[in-house]
Amino acid sequence: MNKNIFTYLFLMLSALLLTSCLKDQEDVFEKSASIRSAEYLENARNILTGAENGWVMNYYPDNLQSYGGYSYVLKFNESNVTTYFINGEYESKAQGDGSVVSVPVPETSTYSLTNEDGPVIAFDTYSNYLHYFATPSAGAYEAKGGDFIFIILNISEDENTITLKGNRSGNEVKLYRNTMTPEEYITRNKAIIDTQLYEVFVNGDVSMTLDLETQQVTMAVGEESEDQSFILTDKGLRFYQPVTVGGKTFDSFSYDSANNTYTSDDNAGLVLTGTLPDGWQSYEDLAGTYSVGDHNITVKANGDGETYTISGMADGITGDITATYKYTTGSFVLSPQYIGPYSSRYYIWLLAHSPEGDLTWDTSIKFKGHNSATEPLTITFSCAGYDTFWAGAFEEDPPTGDSYAGYWEQYSNPMTFVRVE
Repeated sequence: MNKNIFTYLFLMLSALLLTSCLKDQEDVFEKSASIRSAEYLENARNILTGAENGWVMNYYPDNLQSYGGYSYVLKFNESNVTTYFINGEYESKAQGDGSVVSVPVPETSTYSLTNEDGPVIAFDTYSNYLHYFATPSAGAYEAKGGDFIFIILNISEDENTITLKGNRSGNEVKLYRNTMTPEEYITRNKAIIDTQLYEVFVNGDVSMTLDLETQQVTMAVGEESEDQSFILTDKGLRFYQPVTVGGKTFDSFSYDSANNTYTSDDNAGLVLTGTLPDGWQSYEDLAGTYSVGDHNITVKANGDGETYTISGMADGITGDITATYKYTTGSFVLSPQYIGPYSSRYYIWLLAHSPEGDLTWDTSIKFKGHNSATEPLTITFSCAGYDTFWAGAFEEDPPTGDSYAGYWEQYSNPMTFVRVE
């Protein structure tokens, strides 16, 4: 009898506890997942559209951040986004004092906020700006690994920072609430970019070496160093991810264009001063004759302080290519380009070659020369994502993948110029 009573009481207690647990669960999940998702997206839309001056986007294409970071300013309304892009178009605008300034030209397209295994913002109609790094071309059929669909990872408590993740690249992308007009932010950002006269900045055993073409940085303290990609901002530069070297952590720097210095925002009092690298050459001094492989080339300065004409690049082909001068390195910059014809059938192009064996004639790719500090002057060319050049023959001009007939010449890996005279 007592045993039955205890059994009954135990079952009643279990039922009460179960009811209590179920009630707790109902309290936690009183709204369905679809309703909670819709409310989150509506809140995200309100935050995006509520920023009077829009959002600064620090954007990195390519899953390895091979191209570094680029600035956008995005201004949202309920369905459209107006985009300002650091690499976009600019127009001249007269000021009240009679001066003329260059201002960024915006572009408007649509966007959507949806739930696809998580909250997503998609720039869903084509935009020259927002799809710039994701649009294939004849010379870059896989584009530059860009994204136009982003997963919303986090909205900060103060609603001033939104963290996204590229759906294709997996890169972290930050949106920062803009505190000035979009035009002003892009103009200040461009001024930082345009006033970079050095790529090496030092203070004692601390150095920062920038590659302004690929926006990669080597941060060194003594013998220890770390590589990272970076973005130039309206104040200076910021690394894609913080790096710790020699017990110091570096994330961002403020730039002083008047003194060509970078001041660490993370290490009080640390100021790095710009300096020219060993082996630096003036524009005029780079002209001359160089050996490339088993033949010589002639480099002629064009007198504009910026460009050179190079003859004899492809053995047996009559035709010239153009190189540009980069003051920060005191060396050449080379890009894929047309060299010249062979008979009436082939068109010879200087092509960028990747470690995977891919060839591209994308003229926006830049190989930067690095000068030796010893004689004879030896210039070694490098470019993130590519290892050397080939001279390739095409049966059509402009070239297409289907018209590629084979290589004319393969240059050393990496490609080098060695001064002869």
